[in-house]
Amino acid sequence: MKRKRRLVSQSVLFLLMLMMVVSYYFFKPNDTKTLSSNNELTLKFDHVEFAKLNSLFTIMNKDGFYMQSDDEFGPIGFYDKNSKQFYSVNGSGLKSFKFKSNTPINGHYYPDFSVIILPFDSKTEAEKYKKLLQKPLICNHTIDECESMKEPYTLVTNGHFVFILYTKAEMFKEYIERYAKVLQHLPM
Repeated sequence: MKRKRRLVSQSVLFLLMLMMVVSYYFFKPNDTKTLSSNNELTLKFDHVEFAKLNSLFTIMNKDGFYMQSDDEFGPIGFYDKNSKQFYSVNGSGLKSFKFKSNTPINGHYYPDFSVIILPFDSKTEAEKYKKLLQKPLICNHTIDECESMKEPYTLVTNGHFVFILYTKAEMFKEYIERYAKVLQHLPM
């Protein structure tokens, strides 16, 4: 009889726990649901403004770097823990360039890095979002998919642009710092 009661109580406990897990899956707290409409920023491509970056490409070419890819990519997002706000960034103005050196360092490592360009409507807006991006959680579509930037990266503004430079290897960090200064001082 004791054994039967124990089995029944364990079964009930198991069912309660199962119901809790299932209910959590269907009724997650707000901060883990899909975040598609919190703060959506649509950035526009402007041929005149992007033409101002041609001097960067000239400098990169002189320094032995070539453009490996030139992408317009889909929305990225970031989550500001302080304000608990999610920002989705998309639009034709969201650009990414990947550069790779023709010259190896340490024998056989070819430095490479990427630059994400975010053109905002004003210099004030660019400064605001640069501050929010200082220690962001970069996200795909939900907070569950957010993660801290693990790669070495740096942020700079120039005019109404925010530039995010990042690389996969710590040994290439000096390159993103060098070209961040170049971007910061380009005539815009």
